[in-house]
Amino acid sequence: MTMDVRGIEIFLAICENGGLTAAANTLGLTQAGVSQHLQKLEREIGIILMDRTVRPPRLTPGGEYLRRRGRALMGELDDIRTGISRYQLCDIPQLRLGVIESAASALLPQLVRRLSRSVGALSVTSGTTHPLLPELRAGELDLVLTSEQVDEDDIFCCEPLLAEPIVMVLPKDRPRPRDWEDIALLARELEFISYGSRRRLARIVSHQFKRFGIEPRGHLEFDSSVALFDIVSSGAGWAATTPMCMLCAGISEADLQIVPFPDVTPIRSINAIWMREREDTSIHMVTDICRTIFTELAPKLVRLSGGMGERVQVLSE
Repeated sequence: MTMDVRGIEIFLAICENGGLTAAANTLGLTQAGVSQHLQKLEREIGIILMDRTVRPPRLTPGGEYLRRRGRALMGELDDIRTGISRYQLCDIPQLRLGVIESAASALLPQLVRRLSRSVGALSVTSGTTHPLLPELRAGELDLVLTSEQVDEDDIFCCEPLLAEPIVMVLPKDRPRPRDWEDIALLARELEFISYGSRRRLARIVSHQFKRFGIEPRGHLEFDSSVALFDIVSSGAGWAATTPMCMLCAGISEADLQIVPFPDVTPIRSINAIWMREREDTSIHMVTDICRTIFTELAPKLVRLSGGMGERVQVLSE
Protein backbone atom coordinates (compact mmCIF):
# COMPACT_ATOMS: atom_id res chain seq x y z
CA MET A 1 0.00 0.00 0.00
CA THR A 2 1.24 3.45 -0.93
CA MET A 3 -0.30 6.75 0.13
CA ASP A 4 0.46 10.05 -1.55
CA VAL A 5 0.98 12.83 1.01
CA ARG A 6 -0.66 15.36 -1.31
CA GLY A 7 -3.70 13.12 -1.55
CA ILE A 8 -3.98 13.00 2.26
CA GLU A 9 -3.69 16.78 2.45
CA ILE A 10 -6.54 17.18 -0.05
CA PHE A 11 -8.66 14.56 1.71
CA LEU A 12 -8.24 16.44 5.02
CA ALA A 13 -9.16 19.69 3.28
CA ILE A 14 -12.38 18.04 2.08
CA CYS A 15 -13.16 16.95 5.65
CA GLU A 16 -12.36 20.34 7.16
CA ASN A 17 -14.22 22.42 4.56
CA GLY A 18 -17.30 20.24 4.34
CA GLY A 19 -17.09 19.06 0.75
CA LEU A 20 -15.19 18.92 -2.52
CA THR A 21 -16.29 22.32 -3.83
CA ALA A 22 -15.32 24.19 -0.65
CA ALA A 23 -11.99 22.31 -0.49
CA ALA A 24 -11.29 23.20 -4.13
CA ASN A 25 -11.90 26.89 -3.40
CA THR A 26 -9.61 26.77 -0.35
CA LEU A 27 -6.81 24.94 -2.19
CA GLY A 28 -7.11 26.93 -5.42
CA LEU A 29 -7.95 23.81 -7.43
CA THR A 30 -10.86 22.78 -9.59
CA GLN A 31 -13.52 20.53 -8.15
CA ALA A 32 -12.58 17.94 -10.76
CA GLY A 33 -8.95 18.10 -9.66
CA VAL A 34 -9.90 17.55 -6.01
CA SER A 35 -12.13 14.62 -7.02
CA GLN A 36 -9.29 13.06 -9.02
CA HIS A 37 -6.90 13.27 -6.07
CA LEU A 38 -9.50 11.67 -3.80
CA GLN A 39 -10.16 8.83 -6.23
CA LYS A 40 -6.41 8.25 -6.68
CA LEU A 41 -5.94 8.03 -2.90
CA GLU A 42 -8.80 5.56 -2.62
CA ARG A 43 -7.27 3.39 -5.35
CA GLU A 44 -3.88 3.45 -3.62
CA ILE A 45 -5.21 2.23 -0.28
CA GLY A 46 -8.03 0.08 -1.67
CA ILE A 47 -10.71 1.62 0.56
CA ILE A 48 -13.62 3.96 -0.20
CA LEU A 49 -13.15 7.00 2.03
CA MET A 50 -16.37 8.87 1.26
CA ASP A 51 -19.84 7.43 0.69
CA ARG A 52 -21.07 9.31 -2.39
CA THR A 53 -24.43 7.54 -2.51
CA VAL A 54 -25.83 9.93 0.07
CA ARG A 55 -26.19 13.72 0.05
CA PRO A 56 -24.11 15.26 1.36
CA PRO A 57 -21.37 12.62 1.01
CA ARG A 58 -20.16 11.32 4.36
CA LEU A 59 -17.04 9.60 5.59
CA THR A 60 -16.90 5.83 5.73
CA PRO A 61 -15.44 4.22 8.88
CA GLY A 62 -12.10 3.93 7.04
CA GLY A 63 -12.36 7.59 6.01
CA GLU A 64 -13.06 8.61 9.61
CA TYR A 65 -9.99 6.69 10.75
CA LEU A 66 -7.80 8.39 8.11
CA ARG A 67 -9.20 11.78 9.09
CA ARG A 68 -8.18 11.28 12.72
CA ARG A 69 -4.77 9.80 12.05
CA GLY A 70 -4.10 11.99 9.02
CA ARG A 71 -4.25 15.17 11.08
CA ALA A 72 -1.61 13.80 13.45
CA LEU A 73 0.50 12.69 10.49
CA MET A 74 0.38 16.10 8.80
CA GLY A 75 1.25 17.80 12.07
CA GLU A 76 4.31 15.57 12.39
CA LEU A 77 5.29 16.29 8.78
CA ASP A 78 5.03 20.03 9.45
CA ASP A 79 7.36 19.61 12.44
CA ILE A 80 9.81 17.65 10.28
CA ARG A 81 9.72 20.31 7.54
CA THR A 82 10.35 23.06 10.09
CA GLY A 83 13.13 21.12 11.81
CA ILE A 84 14.95 20.08 8.67
CA SER A 85 14.78 23.58 7.19
CA ARG A 86 17.03 24.75 10.04
CA TYR A 87 19.83 22.60 8.65
CA GLN A 88 19.95 24.87 5.60
CA LEU A 89 21.55 27.47 7.85
CA CYS A 90 23.84 25.45 10.15
CA ASP A 91 25.01 21.94 11.03
CA ILE A 92 23.41 22.02 14.49
CA PRO A 93 20.19 24.08 14.71
CA GLN A 94 20.11 23.98 18.51
CA LEU A 95 22.43 22.73 21.25
CA ARG A 96 21.67 22.84 24.97
CA LEU A 97 24.89 22.19 26.87
CA GLY A 98 25.53 21.65 30.58
CA VAL A 99 29.07 22.10 31.95
CA ILE A 100 30.37 21.62 35.49
CA GLU A 101 31.75 24.74 37.16
CA SER A 102 35.21 23.28 37.65
CA ALA A 103 35.78 23.05 33.88
CA ALA A 104 33.57 25.82 32.53
CA SER A 105 35.88 28.83 32.54
CA ALA A 106 38.74 26.92 30.88
CA LEU A 107 36.61 25.08 28.34
CA LEU A 108 33.71 27.30 27.36
CA PRO A 109 35.41 30.32 25.73
CA GLN A 110 37.15 28.11 23.17
CA LEU A 111 34.18 25.77 22.79
CA VAL A 112 31.71 28.59 22.15
CA ARG A 113 34.05 30.21 19.64
CA ARG A 114 34.55 26.98 17.71
CA LEU A 115 30.86 26.14 17.70
CA SER A 116 29.71 29.60 16.64
CA ARG A 117 29.70 28.80 12.92
CA SER A 118 28.07 25.40 13.30
CA VAL A 119 25.35 25.97 15.92
CA GLY A 120 22.29 28.09 15.30
CA ALA A 121 21.14 28.49 18.92
CA LEU A 122 23.54 27.59 21.74
CA SER A 123 22.52 27.65 25.39
CA VAL A 124 24.88 26.76 28.24
CA THR A 125 23.96 25.79 31.79
CA SER A 126 26.70 25.78 34.39
CA GLY A 127 27.08 26.05 38.12
CA THR A 128 28.68 24.48 41.13
CA THR A 129 25.87 22.15 42.18
CA HIS A 130 23.52 22.47 39.24
CA PRO A 131 21.64 19.18 38.71
CA LEU A 132 22.88 18.51 35.19
CA LEU A 133 22.02 14.80 34.95
CA PRO A 134 18.37 15.22 36.02
CA GLU A 135 17.97 17.99 33.45
CA LEU A 136 19.55 15.75 30.82
CA ARG A 137 17.16 12.93 31.69
CA ALA A 138 14.20 15.35 31.55
CA GLY A 139 15.15 16.37 28.01
CA GLU A 140 16.12 19.92 29.01
CA LEU A 141 19.77 19.45 27.97
CA ASP A 142 21.26 17.68 24.94
CA LEU A 143 24.77 17.04 26.31
CA VAL A 144 26.50 17.47 29.68
CA LEU A 145 30.19 17.69 30.48
CA THR A 146 30.57 16.53 34.06
CA SER A 147 32.73 14.58 36.49
CA GLU A 148 29.71 12.44 37.36
CA GLN A 149 29.58 8.98 35.82
CA VAL A 150 26.81 6.75 34.53
CA ASP A 151 26.92 3.21 33.25
CA GLU A 152 26.24 2.98 29.54
CA ASP A 153 22.83 1.42 29.01
CA ASP A 154 19.75 1.77 26.88
CA ILE A 155 19.25 5.32 28.20
CA PHE A 156 22.66 6.98 28.64
CA CYS A 157 25.87 7.18 26.65
CA CYS A 158 28.98 8.16 28.63
CA GLU A 159 32.29 9.03 26.97
CA PRO A 160 35.33 9.99 29.13
CA LEU A 161 37.21 12.97 27.70
CA LEU A 162 39.88 13.87 30.26
CA ALA A 163 41.51 12.14 33.23
CA GLU A 164 43.45 14.16 35.80
CA PRO A 165 45.04 13.44 39.19
CA ILE A 166 43.55 14.56 42.47
CA VAL A 167 46.30 16.28 44.47
CA MET A 168 46.69 18.02 47.81
CA VAL A 169 47.09 21.79 48.04
CA LEU A 170 48.82 23.22 51.11
CA PRO A 171 49.89 26.66 52.33
CA LYS A 172 53.42 27.52 51.21
CA ASP A 173 54.89 27.32 54.73
CA ARG A 174 53.62 23.83 55.62
CA PRO A 175 56.03 20.86 55.59
CA ARG A 176 55.46 18.60 52.61
CA PRO A 177 53.81 15.28 53.68
CA ARG A 178 55.93 12.24 52.75
CA ASP A 179 53.53 9.44 53.72
CA TRP A 180 50.08 8.80 55.14
CA GLU A 181 51.32 9.29 58.71
CA ASP A 182 52.35 12.82 57.76
CA ILE A 183 48.92 13.35 56.19
CA ALA A 184 47.22 12.10 59.37
CA LEU A 185 49.27 14.62 61.38
CA LEU A 186 48.40 17.39 58.92
CA ALA A 187 44.70 16.46 59.18
CA ARG A 188 44.85 16.87 62.98
CA GLU A 189 46.74 20.17 62.95
CA LEU A 190 45.19 22.11 60.10
CA GLU A 191 41.62 22.66 58.92
CA PHE A 192 40.67 20.60 55.88
CA ILE A 193 38.66 22.63 53.37
CA SER A 194 36.31 20.41 51.38
CA TYR A 195 34.19 20.75 48.30
CA GLY A 196 30.45 20.30 48.85
CA SER A 197 29.43 16.71 49.48
CA ARG A 198 27.24 16.71 46.34
CA ARG A 199 30.33 16.94 44.17
CA ARG A 200 31.96 13.75 42.95
CA LEU A 201 35.42 15.12 43.75
CA ALA A 202 34.49 15.42 47.44
CA ARG A 203 33.20 11.84 47.46
CA ILE A 204 36.41 10.49 45.89
CA VAL A 205 38.58 12.31 48.45
CA SER A 206 36.40 11.17 51.36
CA HIS A 207 36.74 7.56 50.18
CA GLN A 208 40.52 7.97 49.96
CA PHE A 209 40.74 9.25 53.53
CA LYS A 210 38.59 6.41 54.84
CA ARG A 211 40.83 3.84 53.15
CA PHE A 212 43.77 5.04 55.24
CA GLY A 213 41.90 5.85 58.43
CA ILE A 214 42.23 9.63 58.07
CA GLU A 215 39.65 11.81 59.79
CA PRO A 216 40.38 15.38 58.72
CA ARG A 217 39.70 18.19 61.12
CA GLY A 218 37.29 20.80 59.88
CA HIS A 219 33.76 21.36 58.69
CA LEU A 220 34.17 24.02 56.01
CA GLU A 221 32.70 23.13 52.64
CA PHE A 222 32.74 25.25 49.51
CA ASP A 223 31.24 24.72 46.09
CA SER A 224 33.46 27.43 44.66
CA SER A 225 37.09 26.56 43.93
CA VAL A 226 38.05 30.24 44.22
CA ALA A 227 36.83 30.47 47.83
CA LEU A 228 38.54 27.19 48.73
CA PHE A 229 41.91 28.30 47.31
CA ASP A 230 41.66 31.70 49.02
CA ILE A 231 41.56 29.98 52.41
CA VAL A 232 44.45 27.63 51.56
CA SER A 233 46.58 30.50 50.23
CA SER A 234 45.95 32.44 53.43
CA GLY A 235 47.44 29.57 55.46
CA ALA A 236 44.16 28.73 57.22
CA GLY A 237 43.61 25.31 55.73
CA TRP A 238 44.49 22.63 53.18
CA ALA A 239 42.46 20.82 50.54
CA ALA A 240 42.38 18.22 47.78
CA THR A 241 41.65 19.32 44.23
CA THR A 242 42.58 18.81 40.57
CA PRO A 243 44.67 20.70 38.01
CA MET A 244 41.52 21.71 36.11
CA CYS A 245 39.98 23.20 39.25
CA MET A 246 43.15 25.22 39.82
CA LEU A 247 43.31 26.34 36.19
CA CYS A 248 39.70 27.53 36.24
CA ALA A 249 40.30 29.41 39.51
CA GLY A 250 43.40 31.11 38.15
CA ILE A 251 45.76 29.52 40.69
CA SER A 252 49.48 29.28 39.96
CA GLU A 253 52.18 27.12 41.53
CA ALA A 254 53.48 30.21 43.31
CA ASP A 255 50.28 30.62 45.35
CA LEU A 256 50.44 27.33 47.27
CA GLN A 257 52.05 23.91 47.41
CA ILE A 258 50.78 21.20 45.09
CA VAL A 259 51.55 17.78 46.56
CA PRO A 260 50.59 14.32 45.25
CA PHE A 261 49.07 11.74 47.53
CA PRO A 262 51.64 9.10 48.56
CA ASP A 263 51.55 5.67 46.93
CA VAL A 264 48.10 5.95 45.35
CA THR A 265 46.90 8.71 43.02
CA PRO A 266 43.10 9.16 42.90
CA ILE A 267 41.82 10.21 39.50
CA ARG A 268 38.93 12.37 38.40
CA SER A 269 37.53 12.20 34.87
CA ILE A 270 35.50 14.71 32.92
CA ASN A 271 32.89 12.89 30.87
CA ALA A 272 30.48 13.70 28.07
CA ILE A 273 27.05 12.21 28.79
CA TRP A 274 23.98 12.26 26.58
CA MET A 275 20.73 10.39 26.11
CA ARG A 276 21.16 7.55 23.63
CA GLU A 277 18.01 8.57 21.75
CA ARG A 278 19.60 12.01 21.14
CA GLU A 279 22.84 10.64 19.69
CA ASP A 280 23.78 12.03 16.28
CA THR A 281 26.80 13.47 14.49
CA SER A 282 26.43 16.80 16.32
CA ILE A 283 27.15 15.14 19.68
CA HIS A 284 30.36 13.59 18.38
CA MET A 285 31.39 16.85 16.75
CA VAL A 286 31.14 18.59 20.14
CA THR A 287 33.04 15.86 21.98
CA ASP A 288 35.81 15.95 19.35
CA ILE A 289 36.13 19.72 19.82
CA CYS A 290 36.30 19.25 23.61
CA ARG A 291 39.12 16.73 23.22
CA THR A 292 41.02 19.18 21.03
CA ILE A 293 40.64 21.93 23.64
CA PHE A 294 41.70 19.62 26.47
CA THR A 295 44.77 18.64 24.42
CA GLU A 296 45.66 22.32 24.09
CA LEU A 297 45.16 22.83 27.84
CA ALA A 298 47.17 19.73 28.80
CA PRO A 299 50.57 21.51 29.26
CA LYS A 300 48.97 23.91 31.76
CA LEU A 301 47.31 21.03 33.58
CA VAL A 302 50.62 19.16 33.74
CA ARG A 303 52.28 22.19 35.40
CA LEU A 304 49.54 22.15 38.04
CA SER A 305 49.71 18.42 38.67
CA GLY A 306 52.35 18.41 41.43
CA GLY A 307 54.70 16.20 39.42
CA MET A 308 51.92 13.85 38.32
CA GLY A 309 51.89 15.03 34.71
CA GLU A 310 51.72 11.49 33.34
CA ARG A 311 48.28 11.18 34.97
CA VAL A 312 46.90 14.02 32.87
CA GLN A 313 45.42 12.22 29.88
CA VAL A 314 43.11 13.25 27.07
CA LEU A 315 41.07 10.10 26.50
CA SER A 316 40.24 8.79 23.04
CA GLU A 317 36.90 7.23 22.10
